[in-house]
Amino acid sequence: MKQIRQETLRRIISLVLLIVLIIVFTMTTDTFLSWDNITSMLREAAFVGLISIGITTCIITGGNNLSGGLTVGMCCMVFAHLYHYSSMSLIAIVLISLLAGLAAGVFNGFVVAILQISDFVATLSTGMVFQGITYMLAVRDQYGSITSEMIKNATVSSWGGRLPNGIYYVTIVWLILTVIMQVFLKKTKMGTYIYAMGSNRKSAEYSGISFVKVKMVAFIIAGFMSFVAAMFTLGRNGTCDVNTGTQLNLQAISASVIGGAAFSGGRGDMIGTLIGVLFMQVLRNGVLKFNMTTAQQSIISGIIIVLMLVFDAYYNEFMQKRTTRAAALAREKESAGK
Repeated sequence: MKQIRQETLRRIISLVLLIVLIIVFTMTTDTFLSWDNITSMLREAAFVGLISIGITTCIITGGNNLSGGLTVGMCCMVFAHLYHYSSMSLIAIVLISLLAGLAAGVFNGFVVAILQISDFVATLSTGMVFQGITYMLAVRDQYGSITSEMIKNATVSSWGGRLPNGIYYVTIVWLILTVIMQVFLKKTKMGTYIYAMGSNRKSAEYSGISFVKVKMVAFIIAGFMSFVAAMFTLGRNGTCDVNTGTQLNLQAISASVIGGAAFSGGRGDMIGTLIGVLFMQVLRNGVLKFNMTTAQQSIISGIIIVLMLVFDAYYNEFMQKRTTRAAALAREKESAGK
């Protein structure tokens, strides 16, 4: 129960900080709470949010995933390559792109779980592999130079569309997948295994939980989420280049941590990550409206994110000490009772 209360408190803190940020930008800008700006923020948040779902799952296991954004770029380029150079149907191209995302997850799981390489080093290295594949498959002009040709397909374009009320399809899919993954983590046996592995790997393995299986599931989920983000990226942009997705991974990791996920593992959920993603997007959007230079925007955003991460580190340390003291007090009372 205490762990649940701690997670709830952490989530409330993140939510309060998000509300404060919204109030500040609402009072200092005229268009922040306009419906067009809200729907635009939710759309941009969705791309980071989709990747954050997979990354949060990996972090809960006690690991990380530095290749999520590069997997997005690879899935996009697989689609673009097949679309330009083959006569396959759209369904076949989508399925192969899906397989590429899942294969990336399996490959990450293999390197981490089977080869026993740390998540940080493993996914940093596999990310380079995925980026290399992206360059290999890049669409080129008649002179062999990499180019970005438009994907002129009505169905693909519709993926970037929105409902009559202005809500984009990617936002809806992101929210649905967030709910599904929240239920998966909190209500299924595999979800329990994921938390157990992150909390204490040795104890989890002694209980019969497979480290390999848990890691594989987490990375496959991450690969699938990157695929979903890739398809909506194609729908929004109508094209793909070799840099697609490269900026998303750090944002997704920051959002996960701001939302309460701990690098030590065993803590975090999708509701917290949702709040973290919204915090990141509100921050980026609000700073943009002050007409600052790109350098100034980066500095201010970076400082706020660093402060949030420092706060999270101190919060984790405080709660750990609190739990330790409570456990020691309980043992003293038990000894006194005897």
